[in-house]
Amino acid sequence: MRGRLRFCLLVLLISADASAFTPGESLTLGVFAYRPDTILQERYAPLADYLSEQVGVEFRLEVLNQDAMNRAVAANQVDLFLTNPSHFLQIRSERSLSGVLATLIRRSDNVSTTSLGGVIITRADRSDIESLEDLPGKIIASPGIHFLGGYQAQVLELKDAGIDIRRQNLVRYLDTHDRVVRSVLSGDSDVGFIRTAILEQMEHEIPDLFDQIKVLNRQELSEFPFVVSTRLYPEWPLVALPHVDQRIVRRVASALFAIEPEDPLARIMDIAGFSPPADYQSVEYLARTLRVPPYDQMPQVTWVDVLDQYRLWVVTTLILLILLVASSLWLGKRKRQLAIEQKRLNRLILSWPQPMLMLKSGVLMDANRAAMDLLKHRSVTSMLGRNLASFSPVRQDDGQVSYRKLEQLLAGVEADRVMQSEWLLSRSDGSDIYVDMTLAPIHEKGETDPLVLCSWYDITVRKHAEQRQRLAASVFDCAREAIFITDNHGMVIDVNDAYRAITGRSRSRALGRLPPLPMDEGISVFSSARSQGFWMGEFPSRHPNGDELILSATISSVRDEQGDVTHFVGIFSDISRLKEQERKLRVMAHYDALTALPNRVLFADRLQQAMALTRRQGSRLAVAYIDLDEFKPVNDAYGHRAGDQLLVEVASRMRTELREEDTLARLGGDEFAAIIMDVQDQKTLETLLARLLVKISAPAWVMDHSVEISASIGYTLFAPVQNEQLLEELDGDQLLRQADQAMYQAKQQGRNRYVRFAGEVVQASSAGQSAGGSPLAE
Repeated sequence: MRGRLRFCLLVLLISADASAFTPGESLTLGVFAYRPDTILQERYAPLADYLSEQVGVEFRLEVLNQDAMNRAVAANQVDLFLTNPSHFLQIRSERSLSGVLATLIRRSDNVSTTSLGGVIITRADRSDIESLEDLPGKIIASPGIHFLGGYQAQVLELKDAGIDIRRQNLVRYLDTHDRVVRSVLSGDSDVGFIRTAILEQMEHEIPDLFDQIKVLNRQELSEFPFVVSTRLYPEWPLVALPHVDQRIVRRVASALFAIEPEDPLARIMDIAGFSPPADYQSVEYLARTLRVPPYDQMPQVTWVDVLDQYRLWVVTTLILLILLVASSLWLGKRKRQLAIEQKRLNRLILSWPQPMLMLKSGVLMDANRAAMDLLKHRSVTSMLGRNLASFSPVRQDDGQVSYRKLEQLLAGVEADRVMQSEWLLSRSDGSDIYVDMTLAPIHEKGETDPLVLCSWYDITVRKHAEQRQRLAASVFDCAREAIFITDNHGMVIDVNDAYRAITGRSRSRALGRLPPLPMDEGISVFSSARSQGFWMGEFPSRHPNGDELILSATISSVRDEQGDVTHFVGIFSDISRLKEQERKLRVMAHYDALTALPNRVLFADRLQQAMALTRRQGSRLAVAYIDLDEFKPVNDAYGHRAGDQLLVEVASRMRTELREEDTLARLGGDEFAAIIMDVQDQKTLETLLARLLVKISAPAWVMDHSVEISASIGYTLFAPVQNEQLLEELDGDQLLRQADQAMYQAKQQGRNRYVRFAGEVVQASSAGQSAGGSPLAE
């Protein structure tokens, strides 16, 4: 009775809003691909049909992985989507959403739930893995880091147990829960993370599944129908994007809430229906705790936040700062007053611009302001009463101890001589300064201990210039880069040791000649350096022993005070090894290491170029997707080395069948792709594909065994002259996906055959058949 009332209400709502929708309008329902596409298409296609019937608008189902879902949402290519709660939080943080329409209700037998959790599994025969404490160091399989039930719930549970698998374990991300279960069963992974309900669903495919695996940290939760290892979180939300008409949103919500557990649709989908939106705060708490998107970034804290949070402390600190500034100003004022008074008492030599000091027995008795400024003291009184050597480092530049050298100079002054010497002083700020010091006696009659007048002349700039000159000479001689100096005509006048080592020329052979220069520019590089100030470039050269070099050089002009160029200075280094390493890296980035065929990156680039060439020439090309049949049994039976040898052999066979202008690439594993240029007609193309099937299926000798495999080939045609407007919208990825879809049809039709993609229809031929030589047409 209750179901009847809901149905009547739904009919009334549909009738009330029927005029709001345009005939032929369609909406896209996106479903997150947590299991293989075929399973999800079979499970959720009835839901799209049901919504189309109930809402009055056609609903199209799209099964999308996370990246595809993100792009589709960003481009408004989906109108409603059903995904896991963690992915929903991430999308909500990046896009404006209208809120959750409903939460999915799953069921097992006659028990339903709106919650999900994580399951931690391992093989039943693994006696070394019995509890969570046994997990550190083990290889873990997970569908992906953004899966709530397949990764995040388990990580939080382990973190609460003191285990951080993100630091202690190798985690493999396999995209779907089915792959995780099969990876654990095959022994490729020690432990698997999956969401609840997966084991129960896969039990239909693998009847003895629960005998082959065991569940770690199993939770006994009453009224929860699935095995679980973690705490529970809300089930998947169904969300509508803001651009969807609100009347459609209301009708979709009404249709979802009208689904009863006993309805055929609910039984097909193995659900109990949909409930009002659940509270997803527990999922937000999990994301914040694990620092996963959208909470993987630290929040921005502004000064306004700080002032609001610590208002009292800020006010107190400001008051203290004001008091401190006031005290500093008052102290500064007092010091200035004392300095003025001190100046009044010292008028003997205060006005002399050159630093002057009065010494008595080597002790400073008086000094003018210039001396005080030179030593960066704030007052003369801080200097008085100290030995002159106390303003100096322990040793002078010539190695003599400062005290002893000063005693020798004062001894000369006592003998009525004027003494001069270079002296190193230490300023109050810790810096050093060089002076030319002059000591002269001041005699007074009857004085037993005469005064000494000391004057300083700052020579720091000169000393530093001398040091820089010595350093430049040292750098010139010791640098590992070749350095040369030429006259204004480009003739070498000096070189360093690195120049001789790199070029193989002795100093006598280098001087008076041109340095190594690029063959195409020659001495014109000096004209560039003269006009622009420098020239920089890379060019090949040759060592006298015959070795080829690649040099990276910079030539700069040196000008005099009038701005005229007097010399050129050049620096170059041998970058031959670097260039060779760059070449190797380019090869590694674009070619498969095993078969030496182009990899997916280079294949995509060549496909774009081939499509552009085909458009310009008005010709045709074909893209073939080749997957080896029965390759895994060979790999399992004889080992990975045998599998690698077989892949190399098959790649070589296929390459010999293709023309030079065609491209054969290895996409990964046992999957290959080919670009076949300038296709003349259907018969010629299919003859080539048939030859490929024959070549691949021929027996191969690997690891002392004769093995036989076959291949399934899907291909698609690109012919701009047939339908230019449609094909302009195609890109390389779409062509490859079309060929991939056709390949899967070849697999389903018995393997060892090729299938052509033609929109929704594929045309198949086995290795011994041909579709004839009809013209190429879609």
